[in-house]
Amino acid sequence: MRLIARQQAFLAEVAAADEAALSPASPGMAIYRNAYRARLLSALETGFELTRRWTGEEAFAAAACHHVLATPPGSWTLDAYGASFPALLAELFADDPEVAELAWLEWHRQQAFAAPDRPTLDPAELAAAGLSEEDWANLRVTMAAGFAALPVTTDCTALWDHLTGDAAPGFQPSPVAGQSVLVWRVGFSPRHRPASRLEHEALAGLAAGQPLGVIAAATDPAQLGDWLAQWLSEGMFATASAAQCPEAAVLAES
Repeated sequence: MRLIARQQAFLAEVAAADEAALSPASPGMAIYRNAYRARLLSALETGFELTRRWTGEEAFAAAACHHVLATPPGSWTLDAYGASFPALLAELFADDPEVAELAWLEWHRQQAFAAPDRPTLDPAELAAAGLSEEDWANLRVTMAAGFAALPVTTDCTALWDHLTGDAAPGFQPSPVAGQSVLVWRVGFSPRHRPASRLEHEALAGLAAGQPLGVIAAATDPAQLGDWLAQWLSEGMFATASAAQCPEAAVLAES
């Protein structure tokens, strides 16, 4: 048997669901299979601690076991294993959408913490760059480390505050309309906050490389000005460049 075939057979036996698995080839394989599952379950429990607290141990364990049996690791590191878990939770807890949204928030805060370092754009340096009106229209930015955004249907940020604070028992997150949640990192600190869908769309456009002028054409000028001031104060951007302004091509501060 070629090595690749042997490796594939080994993985199939280790990752097979109980009802689909053949009798273990050896006692050692049975032990290895159990250890494999336990390690993946532990990774999910560690990565989604708040979600587990919200759903309860039994419901979380059932969902995590489902994920372990259905989704073998696809990366060399267990740090990446939970990437698709929020999507599974959205299916399993369809009547409780806050579960998947909280899990998404947990996951992306962790991803933001581990994201490669980026500088933080200095608002004062940007203001002093002497950009013309044309330069501002052509201004493009790169987002802060770990930037991510998700449309949500519940106030999952309030749920996060509840689970990480001392809120009274019986808390239930409120349904929301037209809202998203943003995640990014400044320095060593992951951050998140709610945002309107319009703000989300504007930031998504900037993250996709659209120039500020394109965003401005679809946004109320006063609103965009307020957002831009807030984004800069929050450290939402890493760098900025104006294609028509070579002397201000890269504006950033480590």
